[in-house]
Amino acid sequence: MKLLIFGANSQTGQELTRLLDTHSVDYVSLAADEVDVLKAKDIIGAVGKVNPTQLINVSTYANLQRVESDPEAAKICDLINTDGVASLGRVCEQLDIPIIHHSSSYVFDGKKKDTYTEEDKVNPVGRYGKSKWYGERALKEEAKRHIILRTDWLFSRYLHQYFERIIAECKENKGKVQVVDNRFSPTHAYEAARAIFAIVKQIDCNAEVWGTYHYNAMQPVNQGQFVQHFLEEAAKLDKALEKLLPSLAIELLPVELPYIRNSALNCEKIMATFGIKQRSRVEGVREVLDGLYGVRKASTRKKTPKASVKEKTSARKASTKAKRTNLEKKKAPVAKKPRRAQSPAKKAAKQK
Repeated sequence: MKLLIFGANSQTGQELTRLLDTHSVDYVSLAADEVDVLKAKDIIGAVGKVNPTQLINVSTYANLQRVESDPEAAKICDLINTDGVASLGRVCEQLDIPIIHHSSSYVFDGKKKDTYTEEDKVNPVGRYGKSKWYGERALKEEAKRHIILRTDWLFSRYLHQYFERIIAECKENKGKVQVVDNRFSPTHAYEAARAIFAIVKQIDCNAEVWGTYHYNAMQPVNQGQFVQHFLEEAAKLDKALEKLLPSLAIELLPVELPYIRNSALNCEKIMATFGIKQRSRVEGVREVLDGLYGVRKASTRKKTPKASVKEKTSARKASTKAKRTNLEKKKAPVAKKPRRAQSPAKKAAKQK
């Protein structure tokens, strides 16, 4: 097994490489500035150097608000989420390499009250959702051996601005926080990476499991409920937040573009096909908090200046020399004191 990953700097890309490292999997992960996915020649060149057995695309442009107001951002979004996916699919089909592509629950319009299944009608309403759907459609047309994995909103230690904003807003407004009144299933990016890796292993065993699958954390929640849980966990590490908990008031705002009312996914198919179970988001939230508050605590500590290579070498030599000296002292035979000759008087006394 050898994997070629596009999207090294994405949340899922970073969590996936972390996971693969723990399993000693052979892979090459490329960032956006290392290869132009719009050029088939560049993709073929990268594939030729790596010679992968599978290709994974976790690159994405996911600034939902910006793409709705900034034409330049919308253009970049389309290039990465649609055109780039089409190029990758085309090359994979040409070189007979299976591809796993990471997509989004925003291909739906959010009007359904229950969780979305893979059979539900796709109907994106925002620019981001449309770019993801067009990318899926292009991949289906270009590559026969493909997996599309849709997930709901992802979070991780690598993208924690959302959590920092919530904490700052709560403190500045003395316990008052505003969030959109949407229903979703926040999922740690590591869990998305775990699902991808499980699929990779099945494909490596020649499983014919091509198609579209859904994965997100268990138990969809309202964003207000999620934020409340997050702040309660944060208060365990933050005395200022702990004092504000009794006066915590979360105001739910109407759902407007670029958001959709419901983006939670049904994960029965991925469980039935791959045995991938949904997990709780609680540990993921705690990991993000440990990162946030751990960094802050570490930044207040005085940093010990690092020794130079020369200093380290000298110290190592001195330490080795000292150890040898001590060892030689231990091994050296102890000289016996010469016995004194007994006087004639003492000798005569012993004989008596």
